[in-house]
Amino acid sequence: MLLHFFQEHYYLLLIFLFFMGLLAGFVDAIAGGGGLVSIPALALTGMPIVMILGTNKFQSSVGTSITVYKYYKDGLINFITVYRGLIFGFLGALLGAITINYVPNNFMRLIIPFLMLGVFLFNVFNKNLGIKPGRKRMNDILFFSVFGFIFGFYDAFFGPGVGNFWIITIVFFLGYTFLEASGYAKVLNLKSNIFSLVVFLFCGHVDFIFGTIMACGQFLGGYLGAKAVIFKGSKFVRPFFMTVVLINVIVYFYTLLLNQPMLGG
Repeated sequence: MLLHFFQEHYYLLLIFLFFMGLLAGFVDAIAGGGGLVSIPALALTGMPIVMILGTNKFQSSVGTSITVYKYYKDGLINFITVYRGLIFGFLGALLGAITINYVPNNFMRLIIPFLMLGVFLFNVFNKNLGIKPGRKRMNDILFFSVFGFIFGFYDAFFGPGVGNFWIITIVFFLGYTFLEASGYAKVLNLKSNIFSLVVFLFCGHVDFIFGTIMACGQFLGGYLGAKAVIFKGSKFVRPFFMTVVLINVIVYFYTLLLNQPMLGG
């Protein structure tokens, strides 16, 4: 019904995409999961799935870039700390992109909902997790090398929920607050977004009109979201993060039960 409406009201569709981009950028800057907003919005354009995914990577890269800039400007990101995650993430993404051409990834649809549920329950039973600095369980260099490769591979091989996984592992293994973890997760997400975007651009799977309209909203939403995080702190991020994870759990179990494909990342 909405698809038919927007097909007849093109300029209303553009306005709608702008505001959905703003909302997606705001959500993504705080806790990840902006694709829960942007992908359904792009689906209302009537584009093929591959164009939806490519256009989503284009617009989300803009929002993530402004978020990273805002976090960095306010001293919440140390690129020396995270550079190994970027390097090993790139290597993992290359391997994941190669592997997906030879190994089916359908089995991941059965695993991800339960992993997301585990993340949510873990937070429920650890109410103070990420509010204040916690115990460090891994060296920074080792952590970003290992998980950079793992999540780089996962993001290219399958993708959904990677931002949420980054935040919770940074909080748990490095003892960072949710505020600090959000900043580093955004840097690593940006790397994945750009890598994927290059592939989509090469294949011609990006709609620049819809993507640019949403990117304008993402730009504003990413800036406002990062500003809200910096102003409010970890006590604001944690409930937002848990809400996004819970929505992910519901969506992923719903798609699993209905045997629908998972979109996003």
